[in-house]
Amino acid sequence: MARRQGAGRPRDDARQGRKALETSAMLRFARQGYEATPLREIAADAGVDVALVSYHFGSKLGLWKAIVASAAADLHDVLGAAAARDKAGAADPRADLRNAMAAYVAHLLAHPEVPRLILRDTTTDTDRAEWLLRELSGPLHQLFYDLAQAAVAECPGEQAYLQFRVANFIYSAASAVARRERLATLVTGVGDERAFAEALETTLIDAALRCG
Repeated sequence: MARRQGAGRPRDDARQGRKALETSAMLRFARQGYEATPLREIAADAGVDVALVSYHFGSKLGLWKAIVASAAADLHDVLGAAAARDKAGAADPRADLRNAMAAYVAHLLAHPEVPRLILRDTTTDTDRAEWLLRELSGPLHQLFYDLAQAAVAECPGEQAYLQFRVANFIYSAASAVARRERLATLVTGVGDERAFAEALETTLIDAALRCG
């Protein structure tokens, strides 16, 4: 038993070190950008040796891809949970879309580093932007587009520019959350998180769900 516990400790330490690197990398990349962030800063924040980056991820790019994949998985879980709650009640496509939108906004507010990272790398002309589009933004857009198509089925006139409106919601919510502090200095009454969330829901969700 003693040998098994001893053997398990490095694995636990390795998992903790990997998680610490992912957490510090997400914060650094979101705040400074990929190119401006040295691996040594990430390792120092995580409290581990910089060599662990290569050990766990292979490279700086591998680390970046790991945190994007993790962010995509977290979003998938959040939206999947919202869908599961919707299935427990009567079928209502508009309510399904609204709940998914609200869950997305709430997740961004709880993890503001995610929209900051998305916006930084989406606006760059790099292979990372293409990878981000394929692994996170594209599937997210498709999920919301499928929900939106079902939601507007009873409002034929609302079909116009539906894909664009879905994309606008996704990126507008991300942009607003990423710039929350600045917006709070420009707009009165949205200083606390609940008021800010209500403003986002009113402007981005309720407006998008108007029929007719």
